[in-house]
Amino acid sequence: MFDHCPRCEAALKPGFLRSGQRGILWTPSGKNRLSYLPMGEGEFELPAESLLKGVKWPGQYCENCGLILIETKEEEST
Repeated sequence: MFDHCPRCEAALKPGFLRSGQRGILWTPSGKNRLSYLPMGEGEFELPAESLLKGVKWPGQYCENCGLILIETKEEEST
């Protein structure tokens, strides 16, 4: 992850992106979408810990500009 914001260079604060009981869906479409439907092209979901706990995904937050950074893939070790 980054140490500083790529937009404004301020220090980032570690934390977690959380959801309620459903996962968090990324979709390139701006149309309304129910997240429990099958994935469409270009979509992916941040997996939930369990049905009751929802998503807890590590990320970093910039207080200065409001940007939240998350990684959707683990870094590969070489």
